Amino acid sequence: MPNLKELAGRVVRDLSVSVEATPSITFSDPDKEGYVKILIQDHSGMFVGFTVDPSASEAEILYEMAYRISDAYVELYAVGLPVVPGTERPANPKIVAHEVFWEDPNESGTWSCPVGSYK
Repeated sequence: MPNLKELAGRVVRDLSVSVEATPSITFSDPDKEGYVKILIQDHSGMFVGFTVDPSASEAEILYEMAYRISDAYVELYAVGLPVVPGTERPANPKIVAHEVFWEDPNESGTWSCPVGSYK
């Protein structure tokens, strides 16, 4: 099973480049179907949650986290992150050859960055 905390940390590290606040993230024990609930909470107590299947591949889990945690930042902080360099557009996650990258949703192939390496 991939280390869910480490994978979530990669995503939060990328998103935290542009936002000073860092939410707390908690992970439940697997439910009877094996899914883990992830709760993202800001300093005010507002939270967003989603589930992941820890039996999925690491790339699939990282993709889901990149997609869902960046959505949580929109809900919690009213900002789309990470931003494509030189634009105001938020990047989207994409799986490419078993790796997950941030990419520009408007200009496929012009800019990408591995999740966890955004600066």
